[in-house]
Amino acid sequence: MFKNLFNIINNLFPYKMQGKNNKIYVTYNGRKKRLKRKLDGLNVSIHGVNNYLEIELPISFKDTNIELAGENAVCIIKKTPIKVNKASMLVSSWGRCFIDEGIWLNQPNFNVIVNNNERFKPHKLVIGKRAQLGRELTIRTSDGHSIFNAGEKLPYNEPQDVIIGDDVWIAQRVTLIKGAQIPSNCVVGACSLVNKKFEEEGCIIAGNPAKVIKRNIRWKFDSYGFVTNKYKQNSSGDKKIKYMIIKRLKHKFLKFVFRFYF
Repeated sequence: MFKNLFNIINNLFPYKMQGKNNKIYVTYNGRKKRLKRKLDGLNVSIHGVNNYLEIELPISFKDTNIELAGENAVCIIKKTPIKVNKASMLVSSWGRCFIDEGIWLNQPNFNVIVNNNERFKPHKLVIGKRAQLGRELTIRTSDGHSIFNAGEKLPYNEPQDVIIGDDVWIAQRVTLIKGAQIPSNCVVGACSLVNKKFEEEGCIIAGNPAKVIKRNIRWKFDSYGFVTNKYKQNSSGDKKIKYMIIKRLKHKFLKFVFRFYF
C-alpha cells in the first residue's frame, strides 16, 4: 500500500524543481510534451528560473544525473540505442548543452560542466552524432573561477564553446577544456588534454596538450580482432572465387585448343 502511494506521489512530482518557469519535455517521433513521470535511472535537479531540459525518446539511463542551475540554462539530449550510464551533467546560467543522436555514453564517470553565467555571451557544448565517449571523461566550457591580471577589475579567462563533431571516438580519461574543438571522424587518445581548436577531419589527436599525431584515418566501433577475422574470411572467399574462375577459363581454353588439335 505504502509502495503504491509512493509511486503515485513520485509520478505526480517526478523531479525536483525549485523556481519559476522551469520545464522538462520529452519528444517522440517529432511530438513534444511535458514529462509527467520519472525516467528510470535518471535524476534531474533544476533550481532557478527559465531553465529548459528536453530528452528525445527512445533513450534509457542508469545512475545518470542532470542539473540545471541559475537562469536560462538549456540541455537537449537526442535519442540513442545505447544506455546512458553513470553520466553527470551540470549546465548553469545561460549555458547551452546539445547532445545529438546515437551517442555512446555507456561508460561511467562522464562529467559535463557548462558554466557560463553571462547573459550576452551564452557558451555551449555541442556533441555530434554517434560520438563514442570513453571512461572518466571531463568536459568544461569554463575554468569555474575567475583569474585577473594584477591591478585589473575584470577577469580575462572568459568561457568558450566546446564542439565535438560527428563520429568522434574519445578514449578514456580525456579532458576537454574551454575552446576545445574536435572535427568529425577523429580519434582522441587516452589521457589527452584538449585545449584548442582542431580543424582537420580524420586525425588522431593525443597528448598533453593534445596535437595531431596521425592523419588520413578512419575508425569503426568493431574490435580489431573482429575486423581482421572478417577481412580474412572475405579474402579467402575472394581467392576461392578467383581460383574457380581461372580453373574454368583454363578448362575452356584447353578444350578449345584440343578441338583443333585432334
